[in-house]
Amino acid sequence: MGFIDTHSHLWVPRLEERLPELLADARRAGVENMLLCAGGPSNWDLTREVACEAGLGYLLGIHPLALDEVGDGTIEKLRDEVQRRMEDPHFIGIGEVGLDGFVPGIDQVLAREVFLAELRIAREFSLPLSIHVRKSGSQTMGALRRLPPPGGAVHAFNGSDVERDAFLQLGLRLGFGGACTYAGSKRIRRHLAELPDGAWLLETDAPDMPGSKRRDAHEREGKSLFTEPADILEAARAAAELRGITVDEAAKVSRDAAIAAFPRLSGLLALPDAFAKR
Repeated sequence: MGFIDTHSHLWVPRLEERLPELLADARRAGVENMLLCAGGPSNWDLTREVACEAGLGYLLGIHPLALDEVGDGTIEKLRDEVQRRMEDPHFIGIGEVGLDGFVPGIDQVLAREVFLAELRIAREFSLPLSIHVRKSGSQTMGALRRLPPPGGAVHAFNGSDVERDAFLQLGLRLGFGGACTYAGSKRIRRHLAELPDGAWLLETDAPDMPGSKRRDAHEREGKSLFTEPADILEAARAAAELRGITVDEAAKVSRDAAIAAFPRLSGLLALPDAFAKR
C-alpha cells in the first residue's frame, strides 16, 4: 500500500535541479502519488507542468501570503483556469488557500474576500480544497460556515479540540506531517492518536515543515532542512506508533482518507502513467 502525500510544493524553482532525485527517492520510499499545491497565479502553470510531467496531482489557488499577486481580474482568471482544467485528470482541486494570522502586515480584509471567492469557485465546480489555517481558526471557520466547502483537508492542523470538531463537522479531513514527529508537539500528536479512521491524512509540505530527524541532522551535521516527499515515511511511522498500528495500516488509512477528501484522486491513480506506475 503506497503513501499519498496530500500537500506538497515540489514545483518550487529551487528544487528543479534535484527533482528527478527527489522523485526517485519518493518512489523507493513507497510514495504512490502526491498533490502539488500552487502558491499563486505566477506559478499555476509551473505547478501544473511539474505535476503532469511526473504523473502527480495538482491544485490551483491563491495562498494567503501571495495576496500581492491579486489585482483586478485575478479571481476571474482563477475561475477560468479551473474551468479549463476540469477535463485534466491531474487536476484535483483548489489549493493552497485560506487565512493566515501569523505573518504581520497581511491585508486581512482582502484575504477574507479572496478566500470567500475561492470557496465560491470550489462550490461551483464541486471541488475540494487544501486549506491553510495558521493563527486564524475562528476567522477561517466563519468563512467556511458562510460558504460550506465541498470537501478537502485542513493543511498542517494544529488547532484546538473545538476547532478540530468543527472542521470535521464540515466534512474536512485534517492533515499531519513533520510536526507530528516531534515529541514536544503534544497537542498535534494527541489529535493524531485520537482521531477516528477517515478523519486524518498524511502530508509533507515539501520543501517545508521538516520532521524531527531532519531537524536533528541539521543541528548535528548542518544537513539540509528542506523536506522531501520521501519524508512522509517518518510521519507515517509516527502515526503508526501513536495509534498502535503498523506503518502499512497507517498508509492505507491515510490513503483512503485522501481519496475521500479529494475524490478526483481516484481517477489520477487509475491512469496508466500515474507516478507509481512509471
